[in-house]
Amino acid sequence: MKSFNLTSKLILTFLTATSFALAAMAPAHAQDADEPGRYRPQGREIARAIGNEFDTALYEVRTYEPTVNVNEFASATIFYPLTLSFAPPSSAAVLVPGYTATQDSYDWWGPALASLGIVVMIIDTNDPRDTFQPRKEAHIAAVEFLKGEINNSESPISGKVDTTKLAIMGHSLGGGAALAAAQELGSEIKAVIPLMPYCCELGASFDGDYSGLTVPTLIFASSEDTVAPPAGHARALYDSIADSTSKAYVEFAEGTHNLPTNGGSELANQARFTFAWLKLQMDGNAAYAASFNGDLGDELNAKLAVLETDP
Repeated sequence: MKSFNLTSKLILTFLTATSFALAAMAPAHAQDADEPGRYRPQGREIARAIGNEFDTALYEVRTYEPTVNVNEFASATIFYPLTLSFAPPSSAAVLVPGYTATQDSYDWWGPALASLGIVVMIIDTNDPRDTFQPRKEAHIAAVEFLKGEINNSESPISGKVDTTKLAIMGHSLGGGAALAAAQELGSEIKAVIPLMPYCCELGASFDGDYSGLTVPTLIFASSEDTVAPPAGHARALYDSIADSTSKAYVEFAEGTHNLPTNGGSELANQARFTFAWLKLQMDGNAAYAASFNGDLGDELNAKLAVLETDP
């Protein structure tokens, strides 16, 4: 058991010369990404705290909006770290919004994770009211689309992401659909993170079986969620996953169903667990396991109703 030193020295990586070079090569709409208002500074501030805790580098972040020409989703914004040309390829995650929501509701996630070296693509569904099945298909299509961007010589993330280190995330109905997509994607992704997942089609009860899911899974919930109460949604989904699959369940004592959105509570702790899970599963860094089963400190423990990992 181990707790991380919250007073660890923050390593700041300033890539000034490289930033100018990369900006010059990037599309015009990506050059002004760090101007005020381009993305929420809240995510950047959260990343600094995580970098301090885990003693990891902090990167400058840019965004761009690729042309989306697929049938399964409408648009996307990609947040990416500015890295040196010889740096190892990054990992990446796709995030699908919840029912009636759009990508603008989650844009703190982009700078939070990209500042820590993880590319993030947040999409808009074809219709904010798209149901479970269309969101599942959007997850799958988004993974393939991101791979295409990685292999697109005109994309600023061309060759910058390791296609063997991809994850999917989703909120609410997008979170429930993420599990269904992960079961189909299998070894194509390294992690799935449902945020306050709504289990299934609207109004339906969970009677599914994820015992065949092998993708490492981190599920977030809140004891106060009245839209998708944990017992019938997040917890039911977690319990249906085989114990042989690496999984973790984080239930906060307080917070509404919109916990993961820009105005939600516990954003820093959600990002902390998410970052640790992605590093653990994508990079195979076992040191991050202590983020789930170590001594988390009295302040964080007081905010958790349940924290469970298996194995």
